[in-house]
Amino acid sequence: MLEEMQKIDTSVIDELMEVKKERETVASRLAKMTAEQPQVSDVVFRRVKRDYETRLSGLERKAAPLKDRGRGEFAKLKGLLDRLDTQNQSTKFDKEELEFRHRLGEFEDKDFEKKLAELEGKLDEQKGHLSDAGDLRARFADAFDSEEELTAPPTPAPAAAPAPAPAAAAPAPPPPADEGAGITAPQPVPPPMRAGATVAGGAPLPPPPGGAAGAAPAAAPSVAETGNIDGTVILTAEPPPAAKPAEAQVAKLVAIDDDLGAREFPLQAQTFVGRTPDNHVRINKPTVSRRHAQVSQGDKGWQVKDLRSENGTYVNGEKVTEKNLADGDRVHFGTVRLIFRAG
Repeated sequence: MLEEMQKIDTSVIDELMEVKKERETVASRLAKMTAEQPQVSDVVFRRVKRDYETRLSGLERKAAPLKDRGRGEFAKLKGLLDRLDTQNQSTKFDKEELEFRHRLGEFEDKDFEKKLAELEGKLDEQKGHLSDAGDLRARFADAFDSEEELTAPPTPAPAAAPAPAPAAAAPAPPPPADEGAGITAPQPVPPPMRAGATVAGGAPLPPPPGGAAGAAPAAAPSVAETGNIDGTVILTAEPPPAAKPAEAQVAKLVAIDDDLGAREFPLQAQTFVGRTPDNHVRINKPTVSRRHAQVSQGDKGWQVKDLRSENGTYVNGEKVTEKNLADGDRVHFGTVRLIFRAG
């Protein structure tokens, strides 16, 4: 087991710890910027903020392949820990069974003490291996932001774009009519016209020509079909289109900065704000936590609630845990600045 532990590449831990330290330094500066904002011009604030966010994004990109390596090495350690724990539990059962059989008189004291010493020595060795593996596990955990991130599956490689589908073959033209059989292609049927209608040029519509010899004359429309005893078709007026209801005013968060990917974020009755895609309002910025805050509508109106975020939630410059919102309030999630509009 000791040889297996030595095969685990721990150099990735040191590399990750170095990048993590740099990320924490830049993130702390970004968080500190909110308090310092009133003392600098908006242009300088945004310039420095953009610089820090660019650095933080670069460090996150640098850490991504290292984290995948770290997860791969940790998977080896996890398998080793599971086997060590299973063996240790088995040895404990062996010791318990030995003591039970000795109480039943199966072993002489001398044999019992010899076997017991062997099992206790084995337990001590296993305990030492478990302790070493546990310490290494703690080092891996420190190099990641959370236990969930450490045990997450490796980042999948981007899928290749699907090949374009072949163009559909054009339908074959219909077979030509057999002139010898006297069959012609079907002709389009003109729409019915009212009595008294005129053709192009103002001339009255002539009566329909007589049918072919032996053909039955077309039946006149019934009263039920025409609505008039003389056969005139009465066209019913179509109802006017229903008026569209006025659009309801929707509460929203309006971005102050122009680098959030969207200008406005409409709010639902219960809206989660955070960095990950499972939030209603996703703000993919380093100072925004995965699940940062909740904006909801209740009996007392709209309210924002911080969800134990790392860099805090602010309303009009005041750090809050929970606060009612009024139209025009400035709401900051970390260093991301928005304005609340009630609708």
